[in-house]
Amino acid sequence: MNTVTSAGNRTTPQKTWQKTLRKIPYMLALGIALGLSLALTLAYGTGCRHSAPGLPASGSGAVTVNPVTITDDAGRQVTVPAPPTRIISLAPSNTETLFALGLGPKVLGVDKFSNYPPGVENIEKVGDFSDPSVEKITALKPDLVLATSMHRKVLPQLESLGVPVVVLDPRDVPGVLTSIETVGKVAGCPETAKRVVEDIKTRLEKVEAKVGSVPREQQPWVYYEVYSEPIMTVGPRTLIYQLIELAGGRSISYDAQTDYPEFSSEVVIERNPQVIIFPSFHGSASLTVEKLKARPGWGDIKAVKDGRAYPIDADLISRPGPRIGEAVEELAHLILPEEFPR
Repeated sequence: MNTVTSAGNRTTPQKTWQKTLRKIPYMLALGIALGLSLALTLAYGTGCRHSAPGLPASGSGAVTVNPVTITDDAGRQVTVPAPPTRIISLAPSNTETLFALGLGPKVLGVDKFSNYPPGVENIEKVGDFSDPSVEKITALKPDLVLATSMHRKVLPQLESLGVPVVVLDPRDVPGVLTSIETVGKVAGCPETAKRVVEDIKTRLEKVEAKVGSVPREQQPWVYYEVYSEPIMTVGPRTLIYQLIELAGGRSISYDAQTDYPEFSSEVVIERNPQVIIFPSFHGSASLTVEKLKARPGWGDIKAVKDGRAYPIDADLISRPGPRIGEAVEELAHLILPEEFPR
C-alpha cells in the first residue's frame, strides 16, 4: 500500500527556498513557487482532519492512493478503489465517525436521525434509519455508502449499482474503535483514524484509573432504563451496559439473558439500585424524575430517595461512534461524582 506523508512532515527548509528565490528573476521565482505549490498539493492532498467538537485538531493524515479491501462487520469483502469524495451515511453513528475524521465536506447524504455534529441537519436526508431510499441514494451518485446490519435488505440493490457499501455494526468498545479505523482505511486517512482512536483510548484509560481506586463492592448498583412501556433495560452484551461498567457502575441487569430484557417494577424495586439513569430524547416527551417518583413503590428505591435518578443524552450513550469516551466520562460523573466532579 502506497502512502504519502502528512503535510506536517515536510522537510524542505523555508530558508533554503528564500535564498534560492533571491538569486533568480522575479517571474521565474513566481513560476517555481507556483509549481512547488501544485506539486505539494498533488503529493499531500487535503488529508482528513478532526472537525467534531470534543476532539483535538490533528493535522492532515496520510492519504491512501491505492485500492483498499477490507472485511466489514457483515463478513463481506469490500474494495474501495480510491479515496471517496461522495459519501452517504445510513446511521447517526457512521455520520459522527465521518465528521470526526474530517470527512464532513464529502458527506452528501445522511439518514434523518443524523443530528450531530452541528450542521448535519443541512445535509440531504436519504430516508429513515431503518428504511433508506435507494432512489435518493442513487441520485446522489455516491462512491461510498456506510451502512449497518439493519440495511442488509438494500445491499443487493446498492451493490448492483457498483457502489462500495461498508457495513459497520460494532457491539462493544473494541468494535467501535475498529469501525473507526475501518472508515479511516476506506476513506484514505488511516493515520487520522488512528489518532481519533488513541484519543478515545486515552479518555477511557483516565476513567479506568480512577474507577480502579474504588473497590468493586463499593461501586454503586445502577439501573438503566431504555424504555418505559414496557419497562426495559440493557443486558451484558450491549454497549450501554459495558459503558456503565467502565464508568464504575454495577448494573442490576447482570444476569439478563437477552440484550434488552423487560424488567417488572417489582424486580427493580427489589434490586434497589443506588443510581438510576435514563435517556433524554431530543424533541420528545422523555421520562422524567417526577414520572419515576410517581410509579407505585419507586419512591422507596434508594436512587429515588437519595435524588440520584438522572437523565442522559440518548444520542451520546446509545451511538457506537467516536463519542463513547465522552459518554463514559458523563456516566462516571453520574455514578461516582466524588471521583469525577464537574
